[in-house]
Amino acid sequence: MCALPEVTADPAERGEQLFGPGRTLHFHATDTPPALNAEWLVDLTGDRLVHRRAHEKAAVAVRGPLTDLLAVLYRRLPADSDRVEVLGERALLDGWLEWASFR
Repeated sequence: MCALPEVTADPAERGEQLFGPGRTLHFHATDTPPALNAEWLVDLTGDRLVHRRAHEKAAVAVRGPLTDLLAVLYRRLPADSDRVEVLGERALLDGWLEWASFR
């Protein structure tokens, strides 16, 4: 389990705090045809964010219909909604959503 440092007011500092070993997020749309390849991995294990379309294990995974995944990412739907499934390190997801907020 990876604990995130205390959140700071500076967005750049908050972003830097998200990086570290084992910090990966997987987003999986469950209602799309396989040919669409609607799965994404956000990798924060290095010194910069890397993302790719991939079906890979991650520290935290969020699964649900595509529109509900987008609603979670845009913070229009809480991640604890019964419309999506969160598996793994919830604190990492919460930190990511706070940092990557479109508010």
